[in-house]
Amino acid sequence: MKFRFYLEESKLYDFLQFPRLLYHGEEFEASKMPSNYEEIAIDGYSDFAKEVQNRLSPFSKEIETFYMKRYSNEYDFIDLILRATGIIGYKNEEDYLNMLLTLDEYEIRKNIIYSILTIDEEYSSDSDEIIKKAEEIISTDEKIIPFIKELPIEAGTKWNLFLIGQEPLKYMKRYIELMRKLLLIFEDIYKPFKDEVNGYGEYLAEFLNDKGDRGLEEITYSILDASLLDDGEIDLFISVMFPYSILIESAIKSSYISWGLKMEEAFKKMKEINENKTYERVQVFKNLGDKTRYEVLKLIASGETSTKKIAKSLDVSSATISYHINNIVTAKIIKLDKNNSKFGYVVDYELLDEIIEGFKRDLNFPD
Repeated sequence: MKFRFYLEESKLYDFLQFPRLLYHGEEFEASKMPSNYEEIAIDGYSDFAKEVQNRLSPFSKEIETFYMKRYSNEYDFIDLILRATGIIGYKNEEDYLNMLLTLDEYEIRKNIIYSILTIDEEYSSDSDEIIKKAEEIISTDEKIIPFIKELPIEAGTKWNLFLIGQEPLKYMKRYIELMRKLLLIFEDIYKPFKDEVNGYGEYLAEFLNDKGDRGLEEITYSILDASLLDDGEIDLFISVMFPYSILIESAIKSSYISWGLKMEEAFKKMKEINENKTYERVQVFKNLGDKTRYEVLKLIASGETSTKKIAKSLDVSSATISYHINNIVTAKIIKLDKNNSKFGYVVDYELLDEIIEGFKRDLNFPD
């Protein structure tokens, strides 16, 4: 595999994700659901995010139309469009917005349905097959409506998709108007970081290309396995807006990683925490103590890896399941597995055996 860093596209990617900072902290505080590694809230980021949140708040009603407040954003309007169009090759934010204005009703609907199908584990990765299926679905309202109705997502997200499907040009125009209003705010916030993004992006791409698979495991302290990434060229974006997150995406046009600007520091702290075996055990039991996560784990142990099917079995949204699975992964109870170019999850029985044995020692279990 070969990593290629894109400076301008990193900025464009952050611009498209920027409005989500309106919800900083709210969704998880409201959920009362436990998160792992809460102490890795690195100095300064919370203040930065709150400042952005304050500047976005006058546009909250408009933002809420296109960016939903929840644990997963993969069904948001721009993420569905982005998955289909890609962002490589656009000179700047205005260039990308102008491209969006050229899309007609048919293209917008097709891109949205195509992207939803690529999210759905039931469909193969054959792009020609997915295009054919998308064209079939958008051929009539009688097919679009039941397709959206059956998606394992929140009612509000479904309603937005219904409305966008009915008037795609209207919604695209409203989205572009919103983003043009936010562009000056974004430019002002992003400008101090651009040189740092450039320097770190070039360093990271060179490091990963020089060291190969071993480099990814080295820089993430083996938390990320290189086998999860596709062979070939992988686009690399560095994120300022979400500096403590990593997103690996196999999009329609290319595979990419959005790598948080401060993730190297975060991985180091996670390693230090994980070296504390007591803390490691506490994290495992903390996650097992959540009923939904326990039910998710049982389904994964039975061989079920489809987020959609797990959500349906537990009668919750896919976004909620994704949030729980992310926490179970960071607690190392399960690990990502790749089979036939598709991601899945498997229980890490070796780790759980170690945790149980350590628990017995801690509590002086009799022989």
